[in-house]
Amino acid sequence: MNTMKIIEDIHIHTNVSKDSKQDPEAYVKEAIERKLQYLGFSDHLDLDPLDKDYEYYRYEDARSDFEFLSGKYGKEINLLFGVEVTFQTGLEKSILENTENKGYDYMIGSVHRLEGFTIAGTSGIPYFEGKDEKTAYTAYFEEMKRMVGFNYFPIVGHFDVIKRFGVNFYGKFDAYKYESIIREIFRMLVKQGNVIELNSSGLRQPPKEPYPSAEVLKMYAEEGGTEVVIGSDAHTLKQFGQGLPETILYAQKIFDFNVVVFIKGMKISLGKISEFVNTY
Repeated sequence: MNTMKIIEDIHIHTNVSKDSKQDPEAYVKEAIERKLQYLGFSDHLDLDPLDKDYEYYRYEDARSDFEFLSGKYGKEINLLFGVEVTFQTGLEKSILENTENKGYDYMIGSVHRLEGFTIAGTSGIPYFEGKDEKTAYTAYFEEMKRMVGFNYFPIVGHFDVIKRFGVNFYGKFDAYKYESIIREIFRMLVKQGNVIELNSSGLRQPPKEPYPSAEVLKMYAEEGGTEVVIGSDAHTLKQFGQGLPETILYAQKIFDFNVVVFIKGMKISLGKISEFVNTY
């Protein structure tokens, strides 16, 4: 029998995100019950004026909620103040203006939008219509490359989320078709000292596998990537922590990654995956 200690979940969304109505305190109570050591709030910051979620994120509310919960529960769990930023080429200045000197412990950079479509959500399904797989996926990884080249986000979120709805059009995602650009991105990322996320949400979505896929994780390890953060990308309490044990075991079969966390921008090692898994 496998038992596992889930040490962190640093990718969750609350009612400060447009696509979540979850009260943040409920996550904290559940995290304490599950004996997590680190819980990170990472609500969506969307800066495209054409995006329906534009200006929904309320920094003051997010900060106020965090300070209140830290004061109330800080002796029982380490709470972290993060943000998930939707990266888009051309919005770099806006990203800097809206995130600098805000006191975030960490930032997750994610590619959510392409050609005016939010490809990480159901409203983005039309992006794939009339496109062949190579066109649809290559555009995503090229934008991912530009985001990593921006070298601003310590964490890259759900690396291959383009497959979330892409699998409905093209079948199972084959990372080796895009191996050259994926490896190039990883070489840049590793050189910069940034990390990727083990994101379990793909297990409850059409791909039925974590982000990133086993093939992508293998490339990451082969290009020198040894560090990861862990997140369930929950938008509801029901989704909180869902699939994390399976995702961690999935990753361990590829490499014994070092789990890290970011506190006030500083990367801290929490130990290797194998240290949290015991077999009896």
